[in-house]
Amino acid sequence: MERLLEKLNKVEEYVASSLLIMTSLLVFVQVILRYFANYSISWSEEIALMMIVWFIFLGSSIAVREKAHVNMDALPNILPPKGKLLLEMVSLIISVVFCGLITMAGVNMVIGAYDIGSASTSLKIPLYIPYASVPVGLLLMMIRYLIQLKNLFVEAIDIFGKREAK
Repeated sequence: MERLLEKLNKVEEYVASSLLIMTSLLVFVQVILRYFANYSISWSEEIALMMIVWFIFLGSSIAVREKAHVNMDALPNILPPKGKLLLEMVSLIISVVFCGLITMAGVNMVIGAYDIGSASTSLKIPLYIPYASVPVGLLLMMIRYLIQLKNLFVEAIDIFGKREAK
């Protein structure tokens, strides 16, 4: 399982960083062409937007893995360790449920876009491709939250188990 997660981490990071680099280069070229040649690439904004959306959802999963999302820590800072642990577990459970609900809604959105055959304006890319970023990103986030929750359960067993052993 650990090897699978390591591969997932690498693929996720590679794809996200590649999307960021390609988007940056595309926007840079577009700005240079507009400024110096008075020329605009008609499809650049559309594809840049799609790549940014995918980057955001993949980056959100990476942020969950790295525990880099913004959070409020006033209450956890005043709680004792066991209370802090329980609060974190409740927070993770809520996050898993939220990600699960949005993943399901995202899948329905992708199916709907596929069924009606909607496509982007310039490139005629099927819209289910950029829409798929929602369920993919949220599913990856949910996996990350579940891993964190499992680790907290192990920690809770250690903490609460010591009390009973005494």
